[in-house]
Amino acid sequence: MFGKIFRVPLPVGAGRRAVVLAWLGVCCLLASPTQAQGPDIVVYTESYPPYSYLTKDGRLDGLSTRLVRRLLDETGIEYRIIHVPWTRAYRATLEEDNALIYTIARQEGREDLFQWLVQLGSIKFHLFARQDDHRFDAEIDWNMAHYRVACLVDDISCLLVKGLKVPEKNIYRIAEVNRPDVMLVLAGRADLYVAEEIHNRYRLKAFGVSPDRLKPVKTLEAGGDLFLASGLGLKPDLRAAIMGARDRLREAGDLLTLDPSELDNLPE
Repeated sequence: MFGKIFRVPLPVGAGRRAVVLAWLGVCCLLASPTQAQGPDIVVYTESYPPYSYLTKDGRLDGLSTRLVRRLLDETGIEYRIIHVPWTRAYRATLEEDNALIYTIARQEGREDLFQWLVQLGSIKFHLFARQDDHRFDAEIDWNMAHYRVACLVDDISCLLVKGLKVPEKNIYRIAEVNRPDVMLVLAGRADLYVAEEIHNRYRLKAFGVSPDRLKPVKTLEAGGDLFLASGLGLKPDLRAAIMGARDRLREAGDLLTLDPSELDNLPE
C-alpha cells in the first residue's frame, strides 16, 4: 500500500541515491506523523443552573461559565470545557494533570486536594416565606411552632432543615419535578422552604414568579466560597498565567464575581 502511494517516476540518470533519498523521506513521514495538539488545560464542570448548564440548543452557559471563559480567554491558553456529572468532574480533576474544575465549594475536607485559583463568589442558604407572611419576624421556636417546611428529597435543603431541629412531622419532603417547594409555599400548603440565594432567583424566573412575592426570613449557618480550582498537577507556568489574567481583569474593573443581576440575560 505505501509502495503504491509513494512510488514516483525517477528522472533519467537518477540512480540508487535518489531511491534512498525518496525512501528516507517516506520513513520520516511514517516515523513522525503530524498530530493535532490538544488543549493546554481541560476544564470540568457539571450541570447546576444558573452557574453552569446546557442551553436548549446545546451550548454551555451559566454565570460561572461566563466568568471562567473571560478569565481563560485573557490568559491566551488553549483550553476546553467539558460538561460531565459532578463525580466524574471531581475525580478527573484530582487524577489528571492541568485539569481545572468549577463551580466547587472550598471546604475543609478538600483544602489540600486542590489549588484554589480564583474565588467566583459565595453562597448562602435561607429560609424563604411569602412576602405577606409576618409570623417569622421574630426568632422561630421550632419546639412551639407548627410551621411546615418544604425541602427537596436527596438535596442539601432537607439536611439543613433537619439541622434546624424541625420536628419530623413538620418536614414536607418533595420531589421538585412534581411539586416545586416554591409553589407549595405560595399556595399556602407549606410555610417555608430552603434555598440558596442565586439559585432561588433562577428558579423563580423559571417558574414565572416575581421575587417580590417571597422574602428570606432566616439565614442558615451553611454555605461557602465558590471557586475555580485545579488539581495538584497544574504546571506552574499555567497557574501563573491564570493568576496573572485574574489580576489584569481585576485591575481593569472586572472583579470576576458572580452577579445575580445577570440572571435575566441567561438563555434557557
